[in-house]
Amino acid sequence: MIPFLQNILYNFFISLGVMLGGCIFGAIAATFNGDPPLKTMLDLSEKIKIWAVAVSLGGTFPSFKVFEVGVFNGDIRGLFKQVVFILSALSGAQMGYRLLYYLEGMGNK
Repeated sequence: MIPFLQNILYNFFISLGVMLGGCIFGAIAATFNGDPPLKTMLDLSEKIKIWAVAVSLGGTFPSFKVFEVGVFNGDIRGLFKQVVFILSALSGAQMGYRLLYYLEGMGNK
């Protein structure tokens, strides 16, 4: 598979995995503390969404470097790739949030 498409898939699923894994383990901790696990999962998913994106991109500094090179040196192709990677990571985080949202049973509202 083309490395560009591989990176898109990696970013999507890493972001999704951070969301689901972090919230599930947070729900386990909430159970031990006597808090409602499903509500805790939804609260955590709102808090860690941006971190899931940052983790899937490998931190924020490489992304800023690509933006700098793209804007100031005219590397539009690299800039486009980085935007696609960010959108892929955001999509994975949003899918994780939606899965947890529907798991909690609030999807009918």
